[in-house]
Amino acid sequence: MKKEKLKKYASLFLILIGVIALISEIGVTTKNYYMQSIGVICLMVGAFFINTKLTSRSTERRVDAQEYMEEEE
Repeated sequence: MKKEKLKKYASLFLILIGVIALISEIGVTTKNYYMQSIGVICLMVGAFFINTKLTSRSTERRVDAQEYMEEEE
């Protein structure tokens, strides 16, 4: 459980870093494209870590439908 909690905080931290990097570049007149790239990469990696924990609803529905069909037979 400790590893899951650490992964959750790491993903939220990456998203926060990405958002701060991108928002800070919005108001600047001279754009730093390296900072924007780092912001996008951090944001996407954080979103990926969160997305890997989620289960698909469609697979749950298929399993429920298969169980229902087996019960009817």
